[in-house]
Amino acid sequence: MNRLSLSTVIFSVLLSVIFTGCEKSSASLYDRYADWIHTSKEEKLLRRIDDFIFEIQQKGKASPEVLKDLMDLSRLGTEMGDAHRAFEAGLRAQSMAEILYGPKDEKTIRVYIQLADFAMTLMEPRLAKNYLDKAMMAAATAHHENYLLLADIYTRYAGVNQAFQRLDDAEALYFKAIGLVEKADSNHVMIADIETRLGILKESRKKYETAEKFYRKALGTVENIRGTSSLQSASLHNNLASVCFMTNRPEEAISHLKKALKIWEKEKDSHIKQAEIHSNLAEIYRAMQDMDKAEKEYKILLKLMKDIPETTPLYPALLLNLSHYYTQLNQKEKADAFKARAREIQKILQNQYLENVSTLETKFNRIPGMEIK
Repeated sequence: MNRLSLSTVIFSVLLSVIFTGCEKSSASLYDRYADWIHTSKEEKLLRRIDDFIFEIQQKGKASPEVLKDLMDLSRLGTEMGDAHRAFEAGLRAQSMAEILYGPKDEKTIRVYIQLADFAMTLMEPRLAKNYLDKAMMAAATAHHENYLLLADIYTRYAGVNQAFQRLDDAEALYFKAIGLVEKADSNHVMIADIETRLGILKESRKKYETAEKFYRKALGTVENIRGTSSLQSASLHNNLASVCFMTNRPEEAISHLKKALKIWEKEKDSHIKQAEIHSNLAEIYRAMQDMDKAEKEYKILLKLMKDIPETTPLYPALLLNLSHYYTQLNQKEKADAFKARAREIQKILQNQYLENVSTLETKFNRIPGMEIK
């Protein structure tokens, strides 16, 4: 049997939702405005963020509550792909944490780690490394026996190395992080996080069997601790679908995707994740030459896409999959239209990325010790 291959591989892991420590809390700014991201309210949200930052600056009051608000604002800016607002709030949060707790307190180190996560989401691993260096310097001197904290930092360092394609170094750092977690608690869910990341690394190197072992072990841990209906489980089913498909097991891949979809359908405002799964299901059916089932999935996808802004990072991939589908149906005009629009949006997103890089370089190259090189 020849290896199947998706035209555009969309399978992803929800690390930003699952493992960064940025879980929602009631009555937070993030909770109040997260649903505005990637909607018609996004422009209004940008103005709200500006207003909140200005108000905090005017009051000049440092407190744990204000610090949390600043981190929520930074997260909102990050998830919108707006580096300027993300780090207008983020830099103020960093300064406030250092004032409130000192640079070596664990609470401050956790701020550094979250800001590193935000930098990675904005595709700026150089800035992430700067924050991790600050975190490690503080943790190594003041918290050398806080194994979970050190594991968090090593895991992020591994991610930075992975971004720079230093994959052997990344793998070694992931295993070092696992060893540290096991010193604290051999059953800690953080191990599942790191195993998931190792699975992604192995999959990127086309070592699918090894990737699958990491994903299955992580899924077992997550389901044992958090049950079978968590977003972590959905993410891992998505990853397992990918390796099953790439190892000529499309039926197993479909089964995993349907399990992930069942979880996401219960989540409010999950159109993007549902669209991703339906697109992947359609691509698998198309590869299996089951065009009736593929057509059904594409129809659901088109309906979901009406509620997803075009500048969502996933959107071009969805359009390209639709283009491949209509090419296979010999509907060239439709195929070309979807492909052309995908290219236009990719150009918009690339320009946004370049603008973010320029913004971050301008901001941080003025700060001694934080220059982006």
